[in-house]
Amino acid sequence: MANLDYNQFKNQTVNVGNNNIEVGGQRFDFNAQLDFGERGNVFAGQLANSVNHYSQLSGGSFKPQLAALLFISSGNPFALDFYFPLTNQLNPQEHQNFYLLVREIISQPTFGLEVLGPNRTDSTSQIFYDVPYMVAGHLAEVFYARTDILYQFLSGPRHFKLYTDGNAFAQDGGAAGGDYNPSTQSIQLVMSRLYEGYNDKIPGVAPFYHEFGHMLDFYDVKTGRMDMSQGLLPGMSQDDGPLFTPQARTAFLRGKQLERERYENFQNGTARPGDPVPIGHPYVFQNDTEFIAGYFEMFFRNPSYMGQMNPDIYAGFAQLLRQDSKRSWPRDFPFYVNENQKAYQVGGQRPNPHHITSPNRY
Repeated sequence: MANLDYNQFKNQTVNVGNNNIEVGGQRFDFNAQLDFGERGNVFAGQLANSVNHYSQLSGGSFKPQLAALLFISSGNPFALDFYFPLTNQLNPQEHQNFYLLVREIISQPTFGLEVLGPNRTDSTSQIFYDVPYMVAGHLAEVFYARTDILYQFLSGPRHFKLYTDGNAFAQDGGAAGGDYNPSTQSIQLVMSRLYEGYNDKIPGVAPFYHEFGHMLDFYDVKTGRMDMSQGLLPGMSQDDGPLFTPQARTAFLRGKQLERERYENFQNGTARPGDPVPIGHPYVFQNDTEFIAGYFEMFFRNPSYMGQMNPDIYAGFAQLLRQDSKRSWPRDFPFYVNENQKAYQVGGQRPNPHHITSPNRY
């Protein structure tokens, strides 16, 4: 038996050879038993079987990390901790409760997860349980402390459409690298994109969070239906009844106004070296729904930078979701911070005019 450190291997992909696997620069015979402590105990051949199955299903485009493969073989949800940074700040009982919530979300008849292959073939029965855990786990991470919003959101059918590969995604009308489609009221995402931001020790790009931000923006608490974008999350509107969190609305909109002013400063060419830059990339200033989705995603990926640059907008998310996401992170995901800063270099190309709005009152 090989005793292995989960933290060393969790983000590694597994390559399958002749009667062996290679992971993290080490090679193990199929019959080797791999012990990852409380995260699971599996045979190397079990991991190989999962790799080969997903490779065949996706035409070789989908290679989940060892953390997901370990869960598939061991059934131990703690193997998935890497994908949900919130678990870093939970005590043992809360940790258990997190995965109980994940299972509860999956069991809801309104949790409409489907996987489509080429020519819109239904491939849902061919996935392992890691995929629904990934989707439901993100919902649980967002609303762990706001299950009132979560259960209200799941009171009607919610559609999460995943695709085995890029061709299947395009054939079903998928746009860009992923999207929320208002006409079908569904998130559309290639299955591999759920995992693409986890190949480093620090979780990175989070396309599901971005599209989920759009989905939440289009959700109307008052009617319980998917409706029109308001540029807000559930609980930020004065029409949201018991879910309304007024301090979150006030803080978010005050912070949004500051971001708008900073953006205009660079767009108008009045910014000087050293002036604060907007936290978000110019892309998210196209309209209100891109703004809320982009900043929602960044709350879960570069919270320390967000809190430092704009305490109000950070407080808006933190008060709404009743969580301090900074506590989950040893450090921010640097790519979002660095790339967004580059877009606002003084003397460089000015960003396009924005199309975001600010209400007259908070």
